[in-house]
Amino acid sequence: MSHKFALSIPCNFAAETRKTVLIMNVIMIESAAFQELVGHIEKIAEHIRKYEDRQPVQPQERWLTSKEVTAMLGISLRTLQRYRDEGRIPFSLMGRTCRYRLTDVERMMKECSMSGNAERIGELHRQYMVRTGKKT
Repeated sequence: MSHKFALSIPCNFAAETRKTVLIMNVIMIESAAFQELVGHIEKIAEHIRKYEDRQPVQPQERWLTSKEVTAMLGISLRTLQRYRDEGRIPFSLMGRTCRYRLTDVERMMKECSMSGNAERIGELHRQYMVRTGKKT
């Protein structure tokens, strides 16, 4: 069984009064049917809570600004722009600002680092001098 009620609410717009009419449907059901409906809703809520606890909570990903990334990597803003253009560092645009995941920056630092024993550094210096044509 359904009943309709009209409700009149006065509202002020630009110093003049207008009335808004809202139509509300009221549905009447027997108490036993209502209790059965509540029981179904409780079972659904219990099911959701049960599976909600199973999913591990992912830690919030930290996003860095260009200034923070350049400070971490020890590079200029122009070099960071070149890395973006070359696809060497992933980024996302949030509005008009580039943001970088901390995990991506840390991965890049790990991939670009090398062990620095004296022999390896000397070899890199020798190769640099040969490529640039400078005397050793």
